[in-house]
Amino acid sequence: MKEQRYVVIDIETTGNSPKKGDKIIQVAAVTIENGEIVDRYMSFVNPMQEIPPFIEQLTGISNHMVEGAPTFGEIAEELHNMLTDAFFVAHNVYFDLSFLQEEFKSYGYYFSGPILDTVELTRMAFPTEKSYKLSDLSDEFNMLHVNPHRADSDAEATALLLLHIFKKLNDLPIITLQQLIKLAGSFISDAEEILEELLSKKLITLREQGNPDVEIVRTLAIKKQIDTMEPGEKSVELEPDNILNIFMNGRESITKVLPTYHVRSGQLKMMNEVLDAFSTHQHSMIEAGTGSGKTIGYLVPALIHSIKEKRPLIVSTHTNHLQTQILEKEIPFLQKVLPFPFIATILKGQRHYLCLQKFEQSLNDLDDNYDFILAKAQILIWLTQTETGDVDELNLPSGGRTLWENLHVDNSSFHNNPFSSTCFYQKARTKASAANIIITNHAMLLSDVEREQKILPHYQEVIVDEAHHFQHVATEQLGIKLHYLELNYMMNSLGSLHTNGLLKKFIQCQQKFHLESSTFSQKLEQILMELQEETQQFFSGLHAYVLKRKKDSFLNRTSYRLQSEKENNRTWNSILELANRIQFMIHDLLKLMETELAKFDQISTIELSITEKLTIENIRKVIVKMNVYKKNIEFLFFEEYDSVVKWIEIESKGAKNAVYIYAQPVQVSEYLADKFFAHVQSAVLTSATLTVKKSFSYFINNIGLADFFPKQVVLDSSFDYEKQVKLFVPTDMPVVNEVSIEEYSEAIAAHIGTVAQISNGKMLVLFTSYEMLRKTYQIVKEDVTLEDFAIMGQGTGSGSRSRLTKNFKQFDKAILLGTSSFWEGVDFPGEDLKALMIVRLPFASPDDPVVAATSEYMEEQGANSFYDYSLPEAILRFKQGFGRLIRHEDDRGILFVLDNRIITSRYGKDFLASIPSIDIVSKPMHHLTHSIDHWINNKKGG
Repeated sequence: MKEQRYVVIDIETTGNSPKKGDKIIQVAAVTIENGEIVDRYMSFVNPMQEIPPFIEQLTGISNHMVEGAPTFGEIAEELHNMLTDAFFVAHNVYFDLSFLQEEFKSYGYYFSGPILDTVELTRMAFPTEKSYKLSDLSDEFNMLHVNPHRADSDAEATALLLLHIFKKLNDLPIITLQQLIKLAGSFISDAEEILEELLSKKLITLREQGNPDVEIVRTLAIKKQIDTMEPGEKSVELEPDNILNIFMNGRESITKVLPTYHVRSGQLKMMNEVLDAFSTHQHSMIEAGTGSGKTIGYLVPALIHSIKEKRPLIVSTHTNHLQTQILEKEIPFLQKVLPFPFIATILKGQRHYLCLQKFEQSLNDLDDNYDFILAKAQILIWLTQTETGDVDELNLPSGGRTLWENLHVDNSSFHNNPFSSTCFYQKARTKASAANIIITNHAMLLSDVEREQKILPHYQEVIVDEAHHFQHVATEQLGIKLHYLELNYMMNSLGSLHTNGLLKKFIQCQQKFHLESSTFSQKLEQILMELQEETQQFFSGLHAYVLKRKKDSFLNRTSYRLQSEKENNRTWNSILELANRIQFMIHDLLKLMETELAKFDQISTIELSITEKLTIENIRKVIVKMNVYKKNIEFLFFEEYDSVVKWIEIESKGAKNAVYIYAQPVQVSEYLADKFFAHVQSAVLTSATLTVKKSFSYFINNIGLADFFPKQVVLDSSFDYEKQVKLFVPTDMPVVNEVSIEEYSEAIAAHIGTVAQISNGKMLVLFTSYEMLRKTYQIVKEDVTLEDFAIMGQGTGSGSRSRLTKNFKQFDKAILLGTSSFWEGVDFPGEDLKALMIVRLPFASPDDPVVAATSEYMEEQGANSFYDYSLPEAILRFKQGFGRLIRHEDDRGILFVLDNRIITSRYGKDFLASIPSIDIVSKPMHHLTHSIDHWINNKKGG
């Protein structure tokens, strides 16, 4: 770096607002010169006011520690001198700077130098990091960070981070630095000077870049794509069927690769079952409990069959997490263990992949949107390291997701594209066509069924993992969703004659080829203006309509089932009138645009520049999307089908146009049977939760396999549940419908406190209601007996699911209250979870539009909606919740079910019959405490 001083500052304060009188209690500074730390400074500061208890708890800084410390006035001059002619650097720079400026002002000082924000610079330089919290980055980059939330430790970590950023920027190619300099003027950080200095050093020394793995394509530096595909002639002479013997008899060779690996009987059984299903062309369902090793259990026979039949095999998952795990964990393991080469790859839909041509063009657009500019800087750096071009690798700012809508691959990416030889999507497809295993997700698999031009290579066998989600994804795929933002985004992207939108670019194209129409732009602008007003009115009207009929004021997201024949009132009729007008306006808009677009049919594509070609393609895209939007309005508001459920969701506390309208089929079994299962020789569906009362019949009927007579296999878990889990049911919980939600929440909170004190570790509490969770959380937070516990609640401002999960793991004693997404997919092995509490049996709300419509539909078909639908769904959910507790063979914990219907109702036994056999203790709570204590603290049980 140039001989420049960087002073990295961190402060601790009594609160968040200097304007409201909050003061500094500790300040630290680390000085960097010539790429090295040359000085450190730290001082506690007497704020001349009490430090709030939560700040003391967070920072460890007490009133006693600052009592004899200097006031800010006594250190102000020294600090100001330190910052003179230096860059002011901080992690979230405006926070630290605003406090210092406020304090400086009192003593006649002011800092006016350049600033650097390490949050922003890290986002740019390391665009694939999951988190940009200083403690997380310290872990990721192995930087010493002894005391988070202490200024000296935070300043040291931030200084090390800045040096890490400088090193990354220094390694960038010249062309990437040149592109970043164009964007840097809009950053929070004064980074232009630093980037220009780096660039001039490279140009003076004529050192292109220190990374031979990067190639320059037109104006972009891209990581060289190395073809890792094995050549075909390497195929194995071995009889693949014998490969199973490696797992049955070759334990020694496997443990050399992975010492902790052990072959499980359930896994071997799964291998044989999957291979048998493929070789006999049968569909098969395999319920594989936690710990059965099901991923390896299906991958080995899948590879054997693929090589034997010389055709690819599809593995479909519900979550990206499992896809990544398979590719980064299981596949490398098998590549070391199996004595033959194979190729496995991930293939996703076009929207996941960056179109380099579009991105190059976007760098010429003059954006004033900060998120867009930061996202472009992130992508520039990401291109020097990504091998896939898959957006899932990126951690974009929220607005960057909107930008991605203009950057991903679509049909316009395949015509005369100068980047075609480096197209990420085409490379992914090429790799998939040569692969043995193609990993994709349920949505992609099912959307490909509908496509005339298939994305997935021809396949005859498929493994559907996380199969309990397959029906739900199919329902979503066949459904439609309409919202204001989508139409508003299309209208904004068109823009006007006075903005740099699509319309202005299109008219410039017309003018160049003398195809302009004197009235086109005025007419279009007029329609767009009216359409904007009408849609705003339409969605605001829907918002008010739902709000008036649903009084769930405690919920932000409110659902209202739409039954057109029952909405016979004046307000609804005026909403329908607006829907009609919007359709007519879109019709007029499309007619106008199509007429103007047709004029370009006479122009040869050779005459068009890349920008012009993309502009015309983008106009075509808008026309297609507008058409779909118009058809969706027709379907949602003017057509009726018995087997379709429609509903409106609003954000009651959000914007007045925050409205989403949905339509979904009530059942998809016939569709899946005819369109999917009938077209493959063998589908293997697997999950830990497929059976209800040890029977697959509910799943078979819902998924469309009834006419195929599939194989049905239950693999028992390798866990000894009777020794590892005990179920406790207090008999003295109030009946939920007989007391207020406040009283019920108080009873839950009391039991949480009791169990937490005895278990003295980590506890997960699963709710079915957000309102009950929030009320319980407030009570538990105020429980003085739980001061030693970190208490977190989903939807209470404690952070996202991944943030909550990470924080929960970091504390020795913690209570996490979760609902919805915490019932499955989170993993807390070993000491991470000592107790699981299920507040209520997880029956879906009968008011939920999908539940209500499905129940009605089933009753009309002669079924009992409770026993044939609500109960099986609740049991499957209960099984998923139960699965959170024991994840490894040496885990041990207690299950607490507060809903005593599990032992008093006639259907309660169905829940117990669906989980492994475990001991149950059912008594009033004050009698249970001794049993819980005895079981937790006595390793032999009791």
